[in-house]
Amino acid sequence: METKQPDPVNFYKSLEKEWNKQIHLSANCLTFTHSFGKAIEHHLNHVEIQKKVINNWLTVFDIPKKEDLARLAVRKVECEEKLDNLEETLYMLNIGLKSNYSQLKKLNTSLRGMLCFFEYEVKDLKAVKIKSLENELEELKSLFDD
Repeated sequence: METKQPDPVNFYKSLEKEWNKQIHLSANCLTFTHSFGKAIEHHLNHVEIQKKVINNWLTVFDIPKKEDLARLAVRKVECEEKLDNLEETLYMLNIGLKSNYSQLKKLNTSLRGMLCFFEYEVKDLKAVKIKSLENELEELKSLFDD
């Protein structure tokens, strides 16, 4: 047994098509375009007024605005860049410091060797001078004893 009721999908599609046709006919005229343009201008004026009111309230309550947050974000990025530069500089200084420390250790070792050498030379010179003074004294004694 067949029912005489129309298919709901086709019914809604035809209804949608009819409504779209009516909307297109209504919106496709110069009067609608002018009215719509005036409505948009009115809306934009209202948005500007609301923006000013909101900014005034934000100023009164000392709440940061969008521009303030943007400036803060820029400063944060600049600070991060400066920190990166400082970190790199510290790294390079640390490498230089290690190199200098290594050179100082070598120099210290070399200076200790030289100090030992000079101490030995001084002792040797003193011993030689004392020996030569003793010899001279012996010669002088022998001159007076004769």
